[in-house]
Amino acid sequence: MTTQEILRDFPPQREQMLLMLHAVQNNNPGNNITASDIRQVADYLNTTTASVYGVVRYYSMFSMNPRGKYIIRFCKSPLCRMVGAFSLLKSLEKELSIKTGETTSDMLFTLEPSECLGHCDKAPVMMVNEKMYFHLDDARIRDILSQIREQELKKQQP
Repeated sequence: MTTQEILRDFPPQREQMLLMLHAVQNNNPGNNITASDIRQVADYLNTTTASVYGVVRYYSMFSMNPRGKYIIRFCKSPLCRMVGAFSLLKSLEKELSIKTGETTSDMLFTLEPSECLGHCDKAPVMMVNEKMYFHLDDARIRDILSQIREQELKKQQP
């Protein structure tokens, strides 16, 4: 589906911009928003590219850089840190062989920090794409990553 086809699903109103940008980003193979996408959204909304670019740069859920198929957002709020998120994040970096903000070489995972994921009562937490994971520990994180990798292997088999 092209960016223009996606945009036609929305009324050309500025208050629709976030929904448009999410739809465009989710459609891109690199899980990102390109400069061309920004121009097309701006044209469709009859606004400047600077205003669309500002929205993309402001919200951490958007990226102009290509990212992995699975975006791991790890909560780094004070409460999550109090219950061990910092050491879990280091374990996650080691398990993925990347640092926070990077993407694995196979383009499967991108690890991004998040200020708060809104589930403090279930801390520590992370979100993989749209799915939330609660009460994390090293073993649970390894299990989650293993399940995702297994799913991907099954998809690749004929």
